[in-house]
Amino acid sequence: DLDWAALTSKLSSSASLIDTSYQNVFDECGPEFSEPNPTNHALIDQPSGMCLPHLFFGWEMSWPRPSENGHLNQTFAQAMTDLYGLDPTADFESWMSDPTNPSLNLPYKVLFPSIASDVVAAVNFAKEHGLEISVKNSGHSYQGASSKKNTLLLNMNRYTHYAPTGITDCDASILGSTVADDLSNQPCLLSLAKNKSSLIRVGGGENFDKVYRAVIAANEEEGYKYHVVGGAAGTWGGLGKVASEVQPEADST
Repeated sequence: DLDWAALTSKLSSSASLIDTSYQNVFDECGPEFSEPNPTNHALIDQPSGMCLPHLFFGWEMSWPRPSENGHLNQTFAQAMTDLYGLDPTADFESWMSDPTNPSLNLPYKVLFPSIASDVVAAVNFAKEHGLEISVKNSGHSYQGASSKKNTLLLNMNRYTHYAPTGITDCDASILGSTVADDLSNQPCLLSLAKNKSSLIRVGGGENFDKVYRAVIAANEEEGYKYHVVGGAAGTWGGLGKVASEVQPEADST
């Protein structure tokens, strides 16, 4: 057993380190997949932070057949036979309802960091104890890479949100051309160099839905002056950018 209390003692008051279990997956994630049109929007904010956009991602290699070694002794042909329903002995119902199934792809703990120091504390703790880290926001990875068995999962969904108040109009006449020592003018200088006169700051845990909504709110308040091109579904992460460019609508020809 690791000294999780030592990690907790180094976290901010707004961070949360929680236990995980199969029951979380069963209670929080399972019901959505019985809906005719399941959506990741209904899964992102579940309390355990473990729901992924495909139910099978809850098992190693997205394959619920029990295996003690991550399916190393099982063939791709067997996986296809199982997944396409060609093996009459494949019992998905019992495999997926078994909390002791060794193929379950569940982390040791889930950490919801709130600020950068929480992430630093988690990485240092993992390094000290030889523990792997997995990282998740909305969990949209098609490979199921947003979670991994026996890791410390950093769920970034509750990390500080900047987008709602993060739009900045960059005025070249007052910025100068030299990056300030504190880097405060660097994002605007970069945007202006790309012929973009506004930007939006996006936190490490914000998805495109939050970015789009922030721009909509700003436009409703300021007269539809901004245009953002995200190119991704709302449940996709904001690509980890500290600042994304927002093109003023008048210049977006």
